[in-house]
Amino acid sequence: MDNVRADEKNEKNAISKGSQFEGNVRIADDVIVELVKKTISGIPNIQLATVGLVSKFGIGRKSGDGIRVLSVEDGKIPATTVDVYIRTKYGYRIPDLVWDVQEKVKANLERYTGYTVTAVNVNVQGIYMDDLKDASEQQDTKGTPEKKSADGAVPNEE
Repeated sequence: MDNVRADEKNEKNAISKGSQFEGNVRIADDVIVELVKKTISGIPNIQLATVGLVSKFGIGRKSGDGIRVLSVEDGKIPATTVDVYIRTKYGYRIPDLVWDVQEKVKANLERYTGYTVTAVNVNVQGIYMDDLKDASEQQDTKGTPEKKSADGAVPNEE
């Protein structure tokens, strides 16, 4: 009976002192790629582009659709560097969009992984436009104001 009480007392002392566990936590490159994908999918006027020929041959570290993890340093302060390949929407200022990508990717990686982000290299591969049919319809509605009568009906021109 005394042995049981002594064991309980030792457990309470260990808990009150705060038990320290040693070990390492490593986050896979796939997890980093998915976090970056989710972050970029939430940024308007940006699309992921392809990484290129190098990633298809498996040269370098892990890469995904438009994202390549350059380095992950597992030290006392883990750090990572990421390359992002994007296309921007036509009509928007590219430096502003790139700044948003860098800031949001850095913030989310540091928030969810605890890693220090040394660099987010953004490579703009091109621009894209909305569907041409949609763009022409928008111009037609903006460019020609319709004449309406007092009751809101559009008069027929003869």
